[in-house]
Amino acid sequence: MKLVLTTISQGKVAIIESAEEADKKKGEKYISEDCLNTNIESGNFQDLTHTGANPEGRIYVMTSDLSP
Repeated sequence: MKLVLTTISQGKVAIIESAEEADKKKGEKYISEDCLNTNIESGNFQDLTHTGANPEGRIYVMTSDLSP
């Protein structure tokens, strides 16, 4: 599984764990575990894995894209 920076429903920026290849035509990028951890620690992304929105694994959504 790899971590992919992508967009999901309604243009939200997300980091997902996926076995699929990143779609470079969509602008998806691979990121490292260290990059993910830095973004979580800084509050830029929130862990939404518990919602089950990504059946393949973990999912993190950009905090500013979440409704208040």
